[in-house]
Amino acid sequence: MQQTAAHTLKAPSPLPIEKSQALNMMIRITQSLLTLAERESQALAMNDMLSFAILQDEKNLVKDQYIQLSEAFRTNIEAYRGVDKALLDRLESLQNALAEKTRSNNLCVNTIYERARGKTQSALITAQELGQQRPVSFAHAPQETPAGMQTETQGAL
Repeated sequence: MQQTAAHTLKAPSPLPIEKSQALNMMIRITQSLLTLAERESQALAMNDMLSFAILQDEKNLVKDQYIQLSEAFRTNIEAYRGVDKALLDRLESLQNALAEKTRSNNLCVNTIYERARGKTQSALITAQELGQQRPVSFAHAPQETPAGMQTETQGAL
């Protein structure tokens, strides 16, 4: 039995065919992500976890668009080499700023996570120690013996 090669249709590029327009689209989406990263950074600096959490949904939508566009851009990167150098420089500058802001935000999130983890661990250990030092008795709770019988301290029901 002979197999034939499967032919797949290539999806159209999400970037415009005209290279300057495509670069401008990449610049806009990168600037959008950078703006979101800056808003994230402000929320983290103010310890505003609600705003930070709300930004995540918006960031995920823009990130998905960015990934799609940047994959199309990288696929045809050679075609952009002859385009307006100022546009290429602007895109590179924005991408470098985005990378730095993302790195900074990730460090801040990791610090917050480690601090919260440490506090949680400390609280658990403290609760465990207190539980061992001061046993809790439940005076109104029925106590049963191993045979399932009530103890004398409970009285008759």
